Amino acid sequence: MNKTLALGTNFIWQNARLLERAIYTLHFQNGSEQHILQILLSYQNEDGGFGNALEPDLRAADSQPLFIEFALRTLYDSKIRDTELVYRACDFLSNHADLKQGIPMVFPSSQLYPRASHMDSPSVYKPSFDRLTSLVGLAIWQGVYHPWLQGAIEVCLDHLSKARYTDAHTIMNAFCLIESLSPERNVDQLFEKLTNELFTADYYCAEVPVKTYGLTPLAFAPSPDSYCRSIFTDRQIDDHLNELESQQEEDGGWPILWEPPGEMARREWRAYKTVMALITLKAYGRI
Repeated sequence: MNKTLALGTNFIWQNARLLERAIYTLHFQNGSEQHILQILLSYQNEDGGFGNALEPDLRAADSQPLFIEFALRTLYDSKIRDTELVYRACDFLSNHADLKQGIPMVFPSSQLYPRASHMDSPSVYKPSFDRLTSLVGLAIWQGVYHPWLQGAIEVCLDHLSKARYTDAHTIMNAFCLIESLSPERNVDQLFEKLTNELFTADYYCAEVPVKTYGLTPLAFAPSPDSYCRSIFTDRQIDDHLNELESQQEEDGGWPILWEPPGEMARREWRAYKTVMALITLKAYGRI
């Protein structure tokens, strides 16, 4: 086994949650998509939302928009579709999203639980169309038909065409929205708009070395066949692959560049980062 992969694998067995272990086995050991879905279902609450610290920076048990985004992104990253699970999530969103204001990252109930310091900002409780676009984009990629979702798509597309997106995270998921639209819709202008906004967005790390938290070109193009691969030059991709390889630490895991709410969350995030790094390196033939 390649040394990078061997060290990363050992780190995962030592530190990862069951979810990241299942993602690893899917990509490296012929694991089952159904196993990942079963694990995600254990995080899904009766109201259709996701809770139970699915996104490690918030240790909340109740359903939060942030957790839904994490669940749907997990499915997207592994190219897994499950309309039943996502339909229930859309039920939750239909009861909590405002198509005139959007949806917040988290609800005030999150204050009852341990959380990373960046979740103490008042902005995380403010409804946002950027956040709603992220959720809608990831939901329609699933191919689910939900009565609420159809109207939400049009609202988000209108917002996307008029508003300037300034956060790399929401731009990444907005790409999912236009990627998932039916072929008869012309999305070239929206693709160009999002691309231009990405280059100046907060939390976008275009250059190496990467010394602060953010999303690199590999977050948008984790494989050569990614929807956003054409945005980046071969040199950019190669530079960031080299950087990604260099970031592996002696214990086999990849670091995180922010302060989580506790040691458990740190281990969970590092295991997540390690799984995603190995998948990307494999996709580009580095391991």
